[in-house]
Amino acid sequence: MIPKPPRKLHIDVPTAAPVAEGGGNTRRMAVHDWGEITNPNVLVCVHGLSRNGRDFDVIADALSDRYRVLCPDVIGRGESDWYATASEYAIPNYVAAMMKMLGDLGIQQYDWIGTSMGGLIGMALASLPSVAKPSLPSSGMRKFVVNDVGPDIERAALERIAVYVSARAPTFPDYSSLFNAAQIAIAPFGPLTDEQKHHIIATSCRKREDGQWEFKTDPKIGEAFVAGLKLPPVDLWPLWNSISVKTLVLRGRSSDLLSETTFNKMISMPSTKRGSTVEDTGHAPMLMHAPTIAEIRAFLLSP
Repeated sequence: MIPKPPRKLHIDVPTAAPVAEGGGNTRRMAVHDWGEITNPNVLVCVHGLSRNGRDFDVIADALSDRYRVLCPDVIGRGESDWYATASEYAIPNYVAAMMKMLGDLGIQQYDWIGTSMGGLIGMALASLPSVAKPSLPSSGMRKFVVNDVGPDIERAALERIAVYVSARAPTFPDYSSLFNAAQIAIAPFGPLTDEQKHHIIATSCRKREDGQWEFKTDPKIGEAFVAGLKLPPVDLWPLWNSISVKTLVLRGRSSDLLSETTFNKMISMPSTKRGSTVEDTGHAPMLMHAPTIAEIRAFLLSP
């Protein structure tokens, strides 16, 4: 049986919207908290665009013997509050939320696993000065696992993702209907057992008071994503090349978001970056496969 997080915290994070648009105050971000709370070795795991922190239940449990593992539901997902406007769903605001979490919890150093969007947030954090010690070369990140994302993101993959995140809050008459509808979206996550499929879907949905079932994701996230596709792409290579912490890049063998060309370029230099391919998987590996978890563990715990 897949374990449940032993604790859940809430962090008040800033908003960017004007008061007139429902902003001007804070939003509560849920953080699933694993391991010994006093452990100074901290691992932060951040999910993809429309997912939540419960995606990491398997790997968080596996690493909780060596780490305190923090798995936030980024604002707008899971058990967290929603932003007031679609424009607030942007990487700079997610970075600010993570910095608030690190500061509130007094975390000066940490390791990071970021899947897709979580990898982009991690890239931004790895290039920032330390929250607690500005003299440190980075935000305090010691090791970085980037899961199936990079400086170049394939347009076809973005358009594919836009199809299912742009739908306006679909509802379903029962859990089975929702589960069946979700199969297309989760198919690229790799080989999953029935238990794992039900876990990642059941932790992403809820039954409403009217008996209907829905996903625990703000539909404004889809609006923001589609709007972002109309903007010119940002060159992230200077950001990537500035990261000096030891980094492991994972790529699903059949990923349509992180191309093999980009993957190879990411790990070509400097020597602190290495890569690994996850077989029988697209975008993005769900990190529930024992060999992949073992590889991540070995990387994180190596000197």
